[in-house]
Amino acid sequence: MRFAARLNLTAFLCTLLTLAVGATLFQAHLYQQKIYSQLNHSMRIQLSIDSLRSQLWLYEEYSDQMSLNELNTRQANLAFELTRKMQWNSQQQRVLDNLNRLNTNIRVLFNTQLSKSSQIQTEQERINSERLLKAKYSMNIERMTEDMTNLHQLTIAQAKQTQQTLLIVVSVVVFLLSLTVTLWSSMTLFRFRQGMKTLIIGMKNLAEGHLHSRIKYQNTDEFSEMAQHFNQMTSSLESTTIKKEALKEEVARQTQKLTEQQVKLTYLAEHDELTAIYNRRAFIKQIDLAITRDARSQQQAALLFIDLDRFKIINDTLGHQTGDEVLTQIAKRLIMSLRSSDFVGRFGGDEFVVWLDFIESRTDIIAKTQQILDVIKLPMKMGNDTINVGASIGISQFPAHGKNSLTLITAADTAMYIAKHDPRREYCLFEDIDQAGYD
Repeated sequence: MRFAARLNLTAFLCTLLTLAVGATLFQAHLYQQKIYSQLNHSMRIQLSIDSLRSQLWLYEEYSDQMSLNELNTRQANLAFELTRKMQWNSQQQRVLDNLNRLNTNIRVLFNTQLSKSSQIQTEQERINSERLLKAKYSMNIERMTEDMTNLHQLTIAQAKQTQQTLLIVVSVVVFLLSLTVTLWSSMTLFRFRQGMKTLIIGMKNLAEGHLHSRIKYQNTDEFSEMAQHFNQMTSSLESTTIKKEALKEEVARQTQKLTEQQVKLTYLAEHDELTAIYNRRAFIKQIDLAITRDARSQQQAALLFIDLDRFKIINDTLGHQTGDEVLTQIAKRLIMSLRSSDFVGRFGGDEFVVWLDFIESRTDIIAKTQQILDVIKLPMKMGNDTINVGASIGISQFPAHGKNSLTLITAADTAMYIAKHDPRREYCLFEDIDQAGYD
């Protein structure tokens, strides 16, 4: 496998690791909110039960119409809290059903007391009846308190078990993905060191005058191409009888060729294979260098996140070869429209990013953005087809919207998303998002 493909796969694995961690953390957040809601609801139920207990005591003390009305209100509040829709499990729901039944029993006891009070003739019967009802009230209230304790314990136990499960799942996922990324990166590094070591040994043997030596490299990657060139070089030197000085010159020339191959390998690792502009990793590196330089000299800059419009339609109707040619032409146009202090990169697909250095005013930024838009929208003639491409651009500024590459890219991407989904816009500055009323 070629090193360019290995680097792409490494980036994919890192992205997968980030997404997996983000997804598990989001699930943990959702469950935490659910537990908070359950605990808050159970606290409201507990308060309703305590309130009902206090009102029962007042009613038994005064037995007037006001305390009776308040008792009915607090029973209705408790019934409402018990029937509110929440994400309870089966055990919790059984506890709530039992609490609802106990609340109904208290209401039945209360109605029974009212119906019997008119039939009681002696004071002793009334006292006995009240004592019996108080005992039943107290028993139902105590059972409610026990059920609430059980509900709290079930909620806490469920939270503990789920948190442990989430912790285990997150740990396993992160460990496995991290292990995969580490092993794959180690294998890539090993292959790279192996290729470099082979080339160094070959060049050392050649420098010592061993023209019969050959590089044996079995893998099929960029180092294999350099090994073939090296072997061709040594074969040519071996088959040609030349003077010592001419031999030294040939060695120097071929060594330079190997050096150029190494430079080419470095170039491929930092540039997009299709458009020959900076790839994502190299562009972010260039941003970090520019931020350090601009921060030291207190200069301002801008980052443009460009997403092409109608590119998918071109790819689907005219084919990927035409789509690749469109991307190549757009990259060339962007390079031609930038100053020597600016630079451009491709983040993948139809997304490009531009760094505008030493640019301060909003007017200059908008003017440069409009110039880039005009260049992008110029028609392209490909065979018998005339292709028109548009773009949506998000803009962030340094240091106003961030002091590192990640923050600036995120801000520009957010602004681009606003411009992409607003038919009135072709570009959007990050500082205009709040003013426009977007969240």
